[in-house]
Amino acid sequence: MELKGKLAVVTGAGNGIGLGLAKRFAAEGARVVVSDISPELTERAAAAVGGPARAVDVGKAKDLHDFIAWVEADVGPIDLYCANPAIFSGPEGGNFQTTEETWELSWQVNVMSHIRAAKQLVPLMMARGGGYFLQTLSAAALITGPSAVAYTVTKHAGLGFAEWLVINYGDKGIKVSCLCPTAVQTRDNQFDPATTMGANIGLVQTPEEVADITVKGLAAERFLILPNPAVGGSFRKKAEDYDAWLQRSITRMKDFRPPSPFV
Repeated sequence: MELKGKLAVVTGAGNGIGLGLAKRFAAEGARVVVSDISPELTERAAAAVGGPARAVDVGKAKDLHDFIAWVEADVGPIDLYCANPAIFSGPEGGNFQTTEETWELSWQVNVMSHIRAAKQLVPLMMARGGGYFLQTLSAAALITGPSAVAYTVTKHAGLGFAEWLVINYGDKGIKVSCLCPTAVQTRDNQFDPATTMGANIGLVQTPEEVADITVKGLAAERFLILPNPAVGGSFRKKAEDYDAWLQRSITRMKDFRPPSPFV
């Protein structure tokens, strides 16, 4: 996808990967609409990209619907929709102590917000010849590891929906990419390689590095955009011998404490 002149929407744009993507898309010549659940972060992102903005809780169906309708009516037809927000499940998320509230919130934000956006936008995009969805998922969507259980399960579900979407609508002009990073150093996620957690994460990247790789992936229209190349190798090994991969994962997890907030 050539970004210049396109209208791109980036949700969860207030910080981290979302802000990095929004700024890079603007630098590539796209018109960028940003949103975040925080009004203050939404305003900051809008100032960074010089575009319209609205604070939105994408986990709420009506809020997301009204936001997309506002963009389409008042700003213009959306060419690229980037679903970026995520619920990381919190420190309790690595085991069966995860609350029903955490599961529900994770499901609404990490899965249903993607489905609802596509349900609303796919007919509009098809009517005008096509459109593009960029889903920010995680390496946890491909390789189960130390990340929290609700996060891992819902990211897998997000990948499943993306596959379904492109298989059923790819021949109708709908393109899909899934951004699957490992660890990204942001204001909220600080990874120290000297700690047990940091040592187990491996490659830690900046939002700017991830945005650069994402733009190249969009240009090539790749379904999987993998900022950490090692993830692709692990994914292949998993497919080639699932049982061996599971055993290796069990062994690695014995030395990993505590659960990691992978992004």
